[in-house]
Amino acid sequence: MDQMLHERKKQYIRAKIVIEKFIKEGKPIPVNKEEYLEAMKVCDRIAQIYYRILDCPACFFQAEDSIIKDDFTVITNAEPVFFSQMPIADLREYTFEPLGSRNRFREYGNEEYLSVVDIQISNLLSTSSKETPEYEVLHQYGNWHNERAVRNIRMPLELVKSRSPERYEWRTPFIWGLKDLPHTVILSFQATSSPAPIMRGELLSILSVTWWKNKVIIGKGHKFIPILLVSIRTGNFRTVEAYYDGSRFFLRYGKPVPMNFTESIEDRTKAFEWAIQWLLSSPLGDTRNLESITSMG
Repeated sequence: MDQMLHERKKQYIRAKIVIEKFIKEGKPIPVNKEEYLEAMKVCDRIAQIYYRILDCPACFFQAEDSIIKDDFTVITNAEPVFFSQMPIADLREYTFEPLGSRNRFREYGNEEYLSVVDIQISNLLSTSSKETPEYEVLHQYGNWHNERAVRNIRMPLELVKSRSPERYEWRTPFIWGLKDLPHTVILSFQATSSPAPIMRGELLSILSVTWWKNKVIIGKGHKFIPILLVSIRTGNFRTVEAYYDGSRFFLRYGKPVPMNFTESIEDRTKAFEWAIQWLLSSPLGDTRNLESITSMG
């Protein structure tokens, strides 16, 4: 579904050709023509922002940078408003394999840090509850499903041939969605300890998911797509909530939660629980009404 984004193909032009072909062949158009064409215009606008970030040589951004402020409104130290964090009481209903209790004397490097965090989060998300006979898998909490498998989406990622201060590797392996709502939860790993507030990998992940998700909601009455990205950076976790109102993106960056393997098991456990609670959050807000952006934001 995301192939044409990477091939830089204009969706509106393609949509007009497809509709003209249906009309010429006397076949019924499966969607509302005007709504379909308008959605493809939105896809093309999102794609232009995506290409600006993709083609930019920088990886780390400030809210004041022109490439950011032209297309994004950035709100800092802000909790998500279209997602409700999983209550700690619900989390306590599940039995987890405990994290390794031994503290390290030295912190991992960027890539190794992310690899270890990835494994531990994956283990936590697949931990079964021993309190119910169904052995409900934790990642089924809230009816979230794997969007990459359902939509045939490639993993958003960027590898680098050689390390440099201006380039880092990132990947976004987990993308969860809901059957009847556009809300989407993303887990993204940024192999950098840079203190910069805004990361290239976070932006490209949000932009690419919003692009193809905009096609998924055609004909369903939704006016915007709330995205919650849980960003794992070397040394800390944080949330980034994003949505596109038709003209620009709004980004709500949460406060960073420290997570170092040199810290106590209690502190590390709190950080991992915080991440799991957000990954298994519940959707909020009326996505069929753009005014809810103002009322909730």
